[in-house]
Amino acid sequence: MIFDTWKRDLVEKELPNKDDFRLETFLTTEVEIARWASEGLPSDELSVQNGILTTSASRWPLCIDPQMQAVKWIKEKERKNPFEILTFNMGDYIKRLEMAIKFGKSVLFEAIDEEIDPMIDPVLEKNIVRKGGVDYLTLGDQ
Repeated sequence: MIFDTWKRDLVEKELPNKDDFRLETFLTTEVEIARWASEGLPSDELSVQNGILTTSASRWPLCIDPQMQAVKWIKEKERKNPFEILTFNMGDYIKRLEMAIKFGKSVLFEAIDEEIDPMIDPVLEKNIVRKGGVDYLTLGDQ
């Protein structure tokens, strides 16, 4: 989209631009890319763009990751932080997710099939509710 639409529009409007434009130079730094690489994220252009989306998106990312590169990177990135790995097959995953949210832990859902339990939609969408001057993230009726 950037090169097919936006860049072409710049050229048509005769706005100054560079031929070697790279989106990554505006959205991250070489230091951050090097840190991601040390954590296991490949340094190719697509992986770096996915790293930017994963760390900067307004919603939590959903990674389709058949080679397990993103999973490896996220696990290494979060290794030093309180971290919870969950699957929808766990009988108590809602309770464990609720506790992770309550105590500020990161959560990684693995082995997701084609459908995501709608119970966690408010979490994925970062639906934050303000009550009495305090922000709350709702999960089900909690």
